[in-house]
Amino acid sequence: MTPEDRAELVKRLAELPLARREALRRSLAEQADGMAWPLSSGQERLWFLSRFDPADTGYHMMWHVRLHGAVDHAGLVWAFSRIVARHEVLRTRFLLRGDRPAQVVREPEQVPVERMDGGEQAVVGFVNRPFDLSRDLPIRVALIGDGDAHLLCMVIHHIAGDAWSLDVLMRELAECYAAYQEGREPDLPALPLQYRHFAVWERKRQDPRALEWWAEWLAGVPPLDLPADRPRPKRWSGRAVRQYVSVPDDAATRLEDLAKQERCTPFMALVVAFQASMGLRAGQEDFCVGVPVHGRGRAEFAPLIGCFSNTIALRADLSGDPTFRELLRRARGPFLRALQNSDTPFERVLNAVQPPRDLSRPPLCQVVFNLTHDLPKADLFRTTLGDLRVETCEPLRVTQARAEIFGEIYRDAGGVGGWLEYNSDLFSAETGHLIGETFTGLVHRAGKHPDLRLSLLKVSTERHVR
Repeated sequence: MTPEDRAELVKRLAELPLARREALRRSLAEQADGMAWPLSSGQERLWFLSRFDPADTGYHMMWHVRLHGAVDHAGLVWAFSRIVARHEVLRTRFLLRGDRPAQVVREPEQVPVERMDGGEQAVVGFVNRPFDLSRDLPIRVALIGDGDAHLLCMVIHHIAGDAWSLDVLMRELAECYAAYQEGREPDLPALPLQYRHFAVWERKRQDPRALEWWAEWLAGVPPLDLPADRPRPKRWSGRAVRQYVSVPDDAATRLEDLAKQERCTPFMALVVAFQASMGLRAGQEDFCVGVPVHGRGRAEFAPLIGCFSNTIALRADLSGDPTFRELLRRARGPFLRALQNSDTPFERVLNAVQPPRDLSRPPLCQVVFNLTHDLPKADLFRTTLGDLRVETCEPLRVTQARAEIFGEIYRDAGGVGGWLEYNSDLFSAETGHLIGETFTGLVHRAGKHPDLRLSLLKVSTERHVR
């Protein structure tokens, strides 16, 4: 560029309106940050939801543990900084480039571990502090308390992580913290790739036949219209309260034995029980239940932190007052096909199905059933961190939910346990309790009396509730 050309460019820039100059400056600054990469389909939807409602904290994932012993704050800072340097997605900014969002990876930097005082309310405030995805790291950490007992609270925006990622995070935190104490480098294997590589791969990998199947299977499905105690707000809020549920081992085993007889998995049986309980409460035969899947079908995805999880929509068919055994038989084929096509991003399914637009409720799946026992948990529930003893904390009662009813269910030696988060704008505490009891009561009765029709099973379930 000649001096004359440079002078002409400066002159033209000076003549631009102030707002236009500022927009250009921001754009150039963003481009200087580094190469932009596409978002995965799941990330793009989460980015849009964040832009639509920046105050929404429904997609904040948190994990907190109590640390017993002399906590080395500098060691925690060093450990988290090493983890964030290792996993690019945890140091990524999400920016608008042209008319599409993009992810730009920052250079490694020191990750602060905030020092805070207070109890559960301090944790709740920390968890519910919104992320600015264009500026903030999508992870933050706080150390709460003093003396020999601290709460370590970690929050990751779902755009950069999923439930599987929390186990990876705790495993690497333990190794990095121990390495700091011992004055050595962490012994962690090199990562085979980064999350941005998955995003590029997922964008290129499209199976039109799978999408056609989803569009055909879900065509015309109505929303689930659960009877509410309060008028439905014009815009979805996500305010939620948690109702704990449990089914003893003998009742859970009976349901699993029935599933085996019908060549179904225990997972299918629990989903069908959830579908039936929701349908009985709504008096509705046709609707969808959302089911999260981990989305890590390739071995190289296993050691990564990132947003791999996907949601599949499982359509219920309760028509004709079937028995529970018949429901299992009906569900088996479509459920297996849905799992075979579970790599199809939920966002693409939404675009193909085009459910009626309604800002007052989540699209397509108003209720979600998440069975978590097959996720890796060995490091999530670890009992040591270097020379510290680690105590897993009771999950916090959330203030935001992603569905009108969101079930987080697990199976262990004691039976089936977990909770249902219900939207407190719609349902009272009494109704939330009844919804939980309807589900657990149906699991009890369906395993004992699988050949009762739903109309009779409903009566039996109501007696169980009372």
